[in-house]
Amino acid sequence: MSNSKSPGFFKNIAFFIKNKWAEPGNRIFFFLFVGVVLFGILMFFIESIPANEERQINNIFDSIWWLFVTITTVGYGDIVPTSSLGKIVGILTVFAGVTFFSVFSGSIASFLVEVRIKERRGLGEVNFKDHILILGWNNNLEKIISSLPVFLGSRNFNLVLVNDGTEEDYDEIKSKFLGYNIRFIHGDFTKENVLRRANIEDCRSVVILADTYGQRLLDEADERTLYTVLTIKAVNPEIKIFAEVIKSDKAKNILRAGADNVILNGEFNPIIISGALSSPAMPDFIRALIANYEEPKIRMAEIPRQFIGKTFKELFAFFREKNRSMVVGLLATEKELTIDDLLSSDNAIDAFIRAKFSEVADEFEKSEEKHNVKINPDDGYVIREEDSFAFVIY
Repeated sequence: MSNSKSPGFFKNIAFFIKNKWAEPGNRIFFFLFVGVVLFGILMFFIESIPANEERQINNIFDSIWWLFVTITTVGYGDIVPTSSLGKIVGILTVFAGVTFFSVFSGSIASFLVEVRIKERRGLGEVNFKDHILILGWNNNLEKIISSLPVFLGSRNFNLVLVNDGTEEDYDEIKSKFLGYNIRFIHGDFTKENVLRRANIEDCRSVVILADTYGQRLLDEADERTLYTVLTIKAVNPEIKIFAEVIKSDKAKNILRAGADNVILNGEFNPIIISGALSSPAMPDFIRALIANYEEPKIRMAEIPRQFIGKTFKELFAFFREKNRSMVVGLLATEKELTIDDLLSSDNAIDAFIRAKFSEVADEFEKSEEKHNVKINPDDGYVIREEDSFAFVIY
């Protein structure tokens, strides 16, 4: 098997060298490098002539040391050629070395500039891990970015935006969110190669916006979201996906495709409009409560473990005394029953049932955690192990 792969390997190497050799800059760099090395070797032989008793280059290491000190124009002077022929070679080495390092430093500068330009235009690749991806662009993008530090607790997170924005759009976002570690990837986020440039494999979670950039039709946003969810799950099945959905009838399909949660666009508008009928102050209250993007009033706080077995009234009093906040609800995380929960024994019948379920496992949904939200429970409600977070108004 190794023999069959060898010709292909050498062909690839030959193809790579041939393409690099076709570029004039690479040929100039190669000849300069070879010339400098040959001058160093030549200097060793010239200065090693026995008749030259005052020589300072006595071995190949001395020659290499002199070569690097000379071509980098450092010029320590601790080792120098003493023969006339050696000095002539030294002059040629200086000219060749200066030219070589000029080309070399120019190549490095050109590479770094190219990387910087690619990064500014969103054409590079992301090396982040455990980062957050926001796919798409609409009016909610900046509001989401401004809210992230509040809910995550700090700005110590890496954020990657993937969309079709221009360099000017990216610069505007960066200027508005100074201190945020934001990177941009330009391209169609429904494409796998674009998602891979955003390092979707090592991403923590993804937010998919109803993309309207470039006058895209809002009616097409859900189809793009659905296709994107399928693409992401094919690359990284474990990633958490949160999607903004326009049409309610598309939400179920997007959830089935693998999204962990969907937010319907304008989902809270009916509440705000209906509340306005009872009192003009109701929309103002709702906006202040849930639409304050700079400083959201409702947040989630982890329930201290010492309150397990205690009442909701005691938890309420604790948060009230601690920071004058008010607990309005609890979040319980409960696991769905699995076949192992139902079949606890190891007898032959249970083993047969497990085997049959494993054969058709793909036809059943995986056991997942279910979130149960309890709004304003009774004062006597006893906090359980499953009650992990509290919804708190600050």
